[in-house]
Amino acid sequence: MPLTQIQPGSYEAASINTTDLGANVTATYATYAAVAANLTPRITTVNVANSSYTVLDDTAVNTAGGYLVITGANFQSGAIVTIDTTNATSTTFINSTTLRVQTQSRTAGSYNLYVTNPDGGTAIKILGVTYSNTPIWGTAATLSGQVSNTAFAVNISANSDSAVTYSNTTALPAGTTLLANGLFYGTVSIGAETTYSFDVNAIDAELQDTPRTFSLTVTVPPPWITGALWVWGDDTNGQSGLNVPVNTTRSSPVQVGSDTTWTSEQGANGATNGSRIAIKTNNTLWAWGSGTGGILGLNDAINRSSPVQIGTATNWSKVGQGQGGTCFFAIKTDGTLWTWGPSNAVMGLNDAIHHSNNRSSPTQIGTETTWNGIWAGQNVVTATKTDNTLWVWGSGSNGSLGLNDVINRSSPTQVTFSNWSKINVGQFLISIVKTDGTLWMFGGNNIQGVYGNDTAVNVSSPIQIGSSTNWREVWPGQTVCFGVKTDGTAWVWGSSAYGNTGLNDLVSRSSPTQLGSLTTWKSGRIFGGHALAITTSNQLFTWGRNINGMLGDNITYGANRSSPAQVGSATNWQFAQIGGTTTAFALRS
Repeated sequence: MPLTQIQPGSYEAASINTTDLGANVTATYATYAAVAANLTPRITTVNVANSSYTVLDDTAVNTAGGYLVITGANFQSGAIVTIDTTNATSTTFINSTTLRVQTQSRTAGSYNLYVTNPDGGTAIKILGVTYSNTPIWGTAATLSGQVSNTAFAVNISANSDSAVTYSNTTALPAGTTLLANGLFYGTVSIGAETTYSFDVNAIDAELQDTPRTFSLTVTVPPPWITGALWVWGDDTNGQSGLNVPVNTTRSSPVQVGSDTTWTSEQGANGATNGSRIAIKTNNTLWAWGSGTGGILGLNDAINRSSPVQIGTATNWSKVGQGQGGTCFFAIKTDGTLWTWGPSNAVMGLNDAIHHSNNRSSPTQIGTETTWNGIWAGQNVVTATKTDNTLWVWGSGSNGSLGLNDVINRSSPTQVTFSNWSKINVGQFLISIVKTDGTLWMFGGNNIQGVYGNDTAVNVSSPIQIGSSTNWREVWPGQTVCFGVKTDGTAWVWGSSAYGNTGLNDLVSRSSPTQLGSLTTWKSGRIFGGHALAITTSNQLFTWGRNINGMLGDNITYGANRSSPAQVGSATNWQFAQIGGTTTAFALRS
């Protein structure tokens, strides 16, 4: 009769007919049980294996099914392995001590395992096999692009039914670190764009691991554009910088002096309705135009009709001020952030809002030394730090700060938003293009379709606009936006009261509409009914409202243009900015 192993070392026999065993049987029941113990299958170990039946360190099988190597004794050819109440997908007899098993799929948990020989002998291992979900990557293999010499932090993650830890199995990019919790961070310093590949293992508590090869592209920001400064438009407060009597209007571009060391880079320029600041290649800071409220940072409130250096510092890096703004901001190469001008909540100095707190020279905002980007509108300011965090302050009207409320902030407050690539601020509206090419917006007053999402509803936290994933950059104005995609096409939406959408009509658009068929647009600005843009061939185009010579077409007050028209024939325009509603500036290389 077959014997059944109840637990290791314990057996029982069916009733023994001594007649069947023969008349001369002298074996006792205990002796028979001892002999039977050598014939009944025994399970020693159950090891998780791969499809080649190489034993792994995993302590669980994937819930989708997997492979086991069972070792023991007295296995017979044709033995069947059962997990819980279901036979394994396949059982392969290797020899009397080894079975190879392919398991079926099963929900996570631990189950009894049985080995049954053809003669009926059975062994059981209580909770002998555990099923668990192998880590599944939630982070895409292509990580968000980063910029050389700029600190970043990215979380990589995989999902499992137990805790997951992470480790790289090949070298990481120089200057980076991967922590066991999945935080990948550091600063990569390179001289040319480079794409790195490295392998990471996600390992759960059952030692199940899922490898992934990640790629990270690190770009090198373009050098500052250096060249001569040109201006056109109104000169009510000397903001042209031409050192001529005020109220002299220029309806076509005129060079400001003979200096060719003016620079422009993200944030390295700023303009209000009547004031202007800029940086030179030697990192000195200059200002001119209206001095009201100390906005020129020259320790007085005097207008200047030509550029004057602010202090003696030679470590200014970036400056910022948007359309219609009331104070200026600047960042130094040491990562400190500074402001000056008429006092208001936009300054970020945690002041009461009254003019007795005007700053007529640069005043530091806080003590942080990790600021690396600044963009300002009329009543809102956005800044970034080297850890890629995004900060806002100023008026919270209409949810303009993206903090899910309408509360004013008089000092920098962090916005929960990551993976940004390009940021721009209009009068009240903030646009962000993420590293995945999606467009996000918040703030402002969503009238005349300025959000581009086919609604007139304001939002107080960032929302995605459309589903496109190929935006390069978007520049918001007051009630209209201009954007460029990676294919070089230009897109506009919002109000077209003066033809400032450039679509050859006065019809407002509440969603992005392509501007013509040109595929060589590079950058642009749009504000106060005026619009300008530069192509990759460095041609300058303007359109929209034609007063104060703002279109640069030699007509001071004339017909508005509802489609782009080239300004002159020059092909060396590098950067252009609208200074409020009255003056335009540009750099020519």
